[in-house]
Amino acid sequence: KLNGVEYTSSSNTFKVNGLTIQAQAVTDGEISITTDNDAQGMYDKIKGLITDYNALMNEMSSLYNADSSKGYEPLTSDEKEAMSDSEVADWEKKIKDSLLRRDNTLSGIISAMSSAMSVSVNVNGKNYSLANLGIKTLGYFNSSKNEKNALHIDGDSEDNNSSSNP
Repeated sequence: KLNGVEYTSSSNTFKVNGLTIQAQAVTDGEISITTDNDAQGMYDKIKGLITDYNALMNEMSSLYNADSSKGYEPLTSDEKEAMSDSEVADWEKKIKDSLLRRDNTLSGIISAMSSAMSVSVNVNGKNYSLANLGIKTLGYFNSSKNEKNALHIDGDSEDNNSSSNP
């Protein structure tokens, strides 16, 4: 029992609210549990989330900002026969790469995801956001074309853009 709730397991290992507890002995008496904060583990999970988020946002931005395929119409059978396989592949790639160029739905998804990551959350009367925690974009004029929504963690030694920030 923990805080009046009884937990059972087929082994001596219990999972309670994300905490793994391994019982070492049977007892009817009280026990105490000591935990430590794993700051590096938390940082690694947050950094992993930010890395995955950035990869997705940068890919969507790249698709949204793709070069125009103006003048590249689908090839007819005769046109394909007159071209090499690599020329056909390059031609079709140019068309496929621009399919989501300036797409309104994709723009809406990018905007919604960006907004979700910049919202403030009220905890015990105080507002917190990722920016308050040192996680923010570089700003419109300091970011490359397809990385405007990418987040950077201040002090991240692997990020040349924010490693020197406290």
